[in-house]
Amino acid sequence: MIHVAVPDTQSLVEEDDSRSFTAFNLHVNGAYHASIRYSHLLRLHEKLKEQFGTRLRTADFPSKKLWKNLDEKTLNERRIGLARYFQSVVQLPRVGRHFITEHAFLMFQVESFRPTSRNVTIDVYLPDGSKETVRCNVEHPTGIVLKRFANKIGLDVENIEKFGLFVAHSRQTSQNETTVTSVRRPADYDDMLCVRLLRDFESPYISLQLLNQKSAALGIFHRIVVRKLAWDPKVEGAMLTDPGALTLLFAQAVSDFHLGHFKALDSSTSDQLLQLEESKNYLLYLRLCHQQPTYGYEILDPCISDYPRPNTECGLKIGRRSVVIEYSDETLNNTRVSAVFRATRIRLWRIAQKKEGSSEFLFQFEYLMSKDHFEWITLMTSQAVLLSLLLQSVGSEILEEHREVEANGDTYDSTGLSQMETGWEISRKPTNPSIRSCTSAISDVNGHSDGSINSSNTASERDDQERENNLKENKNTREEKHSPQLSLRSQVEGHDPSCDAFTIISNVLPSANEAFNITDDDL
Repeated sequence: MIHVAVPDTQSLVEEDDSRSFTAFNLHVNGAYHASIRYSHLLRLHEKLKEQFGTRLRTADFPSKKLWKNLDEKTLNERRIGLARYFQSVVQLPRVGRHFITEHAFLMFQVESFRPTSRNVTIDVYLPDGSKETVRCNVEHPTGIVLKRFANKIGLDVENIEKFGLFVAHSRQTSQNETTVTSVRRPADYDDMLCVRLLRDFESPYISLQLLNQKSAALGIFHRIVVRKLAWDPKVEGAMLTDPGALTLLFAQAVSDFHLGHFKALDSSTSDQLLQLEESKNYLLYLRLCHQQPTYGYEILDPCISDYPRPNTECGLKIGRRSVVIEYSDETLNNTRVSAVFRATRIRLWRIAQKKEGSSEFLFQFEYLMSKDHFEWITLMTSQAVLLSLLLQSVGSEILEEHREVEANGDTYDSTGLSQMETGWEISRKPTNPSIRSCTSAISDVNGHSDGSINSSNTASERDDQERENNLKENKNTREEKHSPQLSLRSQVEGHDPSCDAFTIISNVLPSANEAFNITDDDL
């Protein structure tokens, strides 16, 4: 959970119609979750106090009242207090992601939904439009449903976490016009827009039902789809010996190619991909995909950005450990240009709800533009929560890579100078976000072209060369002066620099007691 709101209340009746009670409407990650009475929320608070004791440093939980029938003013004060309390809970990673918290929110959802049957089936769609039907209990969280799906398709247990269950609907029904141009669009490939990444605090079956109850009147119908949560081609490469993973990766790659979500470097490569697809050579097809610079991105809805200018309309995608926005550059005759914000340059990010109860959020991140110089970038998008969860996934992948390096005996500089991409590394020579023209020209921040991409230099080769250059640069700059904040934190005994990789803040400006870091304990 990243964001919890309590926008309003409603009066409900007991299942046996014996009496009515006031329920607080909980919205989690921007979507309605459950309507729960105060006493059940209090019970969760008491369990958390028993489990965490003085470590439960949250906003005050609204106290009990001597009288049960509260006036409108007192009820509203309690609602606001509950919202503050639960938002402070989810900003404590060890509390918000603890089994007690997640299981309680899961049962809140089940209790509020009042299912007529406990045994249900869920259709999980693959990217190519095929589906697997999973039998489960309505109380089963996302993790159990994903494991049952993995068992059906033969996905190894060790690779389950590299895939996720999403709620998605057809991109054609999106209110925003898509920026993706299809290569060819067979009826078999539905262009699905992911709107939510399901987590263990919710029942996939109930979450899907709740969304469809709300959107059906608008002609929007959601389904559960499985998509990869791997953000680097070399991570995918390690999964290619797993038949289940190979099937899922191939299905998504073929679908993304035909829908125009990535393009081959040239026509001969495009023809080769079509031939490998026709012959069902999964392995060679994916290896060739890994060499395409535009492969491996999750395409989100278009958004409004304040970069490079206020109110810039742009496309938005995340992949290859970067957030990318695409916009028309007026200085280049409205040429479509990509600004690439590398995840390892993002010090922290935050999400803010435009107004209470609204589905519109702002996504803001602090980016290392130049040495010791950070700037805030703001995106106005309805997918701020999803983008935040995907960035968490990127952080998990980076830190997992760190652990593997340390396990192999490689060094990790305690002053915060990493020998891999694992945090915002001040030791490197920081640069503005990479600006790339969609017509394969590379431009600097001012938009001046300095040449075209060498098509013979594959994406993986460029990544390897970049890592090699970064290692050399780290070695030569270890004596450089760091920013005051990093130097201070690095001097703290026992501080793990990898904990600085990402920080998320909801609703408020950065402050030490309201932020939480993605650390090894959280992943």
